[in-house]
Amino acid sequence: MQSQPDYLKLDYLYGGEILYQPGEHLENRVLTDFEVVYILSGQATYIANGQAHPAPPGSLIFGLPGTEETYEWDPVEITRHAFFHFGASHLPSDWPPPQNWPRIHHTPPDLSVSLFRHIMKHIYEHRNWPAEPPGHRDCMLVESLINTCFESGKAEWESFQPDRPEPVRRALKWMRQQIDENPLAQFTLAEIARSANCSSKHLCRLFSRSVGYPPVYTGTLMRMQLALVLLTRSNLSVKEIALRCGFENPLYFSRRFTRIFGRAPSAVRKDVEQGTPPPPDPLPVDITPRIHW
Repeated sequence: MQSQPDYLKLDYLYGGEILYQPGEHLENRVLTDFEVVYILSGQATYIANGQAHPAPPGSLIFGLPGTEETYEWDPVEITRHAFFHFGASHLPSDWPPPQNWPRIHHTPPDLSVSLFRHIMKHIYEHRNWPAEPPGHRDCMLVESLINTCFESGKAEWESFQPDRPEPVRRALKWMRQQIDENPLAQFTLAEIARSANCSSKHLCRLFSRSVGYPPVYTGTLMRMQLALVLLTRSNLSVKEIALRCGFENPLYFSRRFTRIFGRAPSAVRKDVEQGTPPPPDPLPVDITPRIHW
C-alpha cells in the first residue's frame, strides 16, 4: 500500500478583502475550518475562546477549527483586512497539533507576509475555487506560509555566513584565492598564518574552535569540496578535476578523495547520475572555493 506524501493537502481554498466601518464588530461564530487573516489597516482585537488578542496593522492571525471567535474593529478608523479559509485532508506530521499553533503574530516575518500576498493573488486568479481543490503548488505555498510562522520565534540570521574570528576569515579568504588563482601551489601553515596576521599556534586554536580542523587540512578539505561539486556539476574528467583542485597526480587525488568521502571519484559521479545523492560536504558551505570550470 502506497503511503500518503507528508505534505499539506488542501481540500479547498478561498478568500478576499473586507472593509469595516469604525466601531463595527463580527458576531460570535464557531470556526469550522482554518482561516488566516492579515490586518492591513486599523486597530483590531481578535477574541478567541474568550481570550482577547490585540491585532494592530501588520498582524497575522490564525483561526482554528472549533474556535469560538469574534473580532472588534477599530472604533475610530476604517479596518481593512485580507483573509483566506482552507480545509485540509492532511497536515504534515512534523507540525504541532492545531491547538498548539500560535493565534497571532504581531510582527510576522517579511517572508510570511510575502507568501500571504502571493496566496491572495492566486485566490483572485482562480475563479473556480473553492469548487475545485487547489493544486500541489498552492498547497505548498500555504504550507510554507505556516512553516515560516512556526519558525518566527527563532533568532533570525543577520548573515548566512557564520560569525568566525577575523584571523580565520582572513585565512579562509586567502586559501580560497590561492585555490582559485593558482591551485597547484601548495601552501604551508606558516603562509596561512601570515595571511591571517597571527601566529601559527593561535591560528590553529582558532580554526579548531571555528572550523573543526587545522588550517592546512582545512585547505585540503576545501580542494575536495570543490572536487565534489565539479564531479557532480561538470563534464570534466577526473584527471582534469584533480588538476583544477591542485593535484598533479590523479591517482593520489583519488586516494585522498576516497579517504575523505568513502567513495572513489568515479563511483560518486556514477551514483549521482543514477539518482543517488552525493556524500555530504566536509566543510560548511560558506567555506566552499569559487566554483568554475
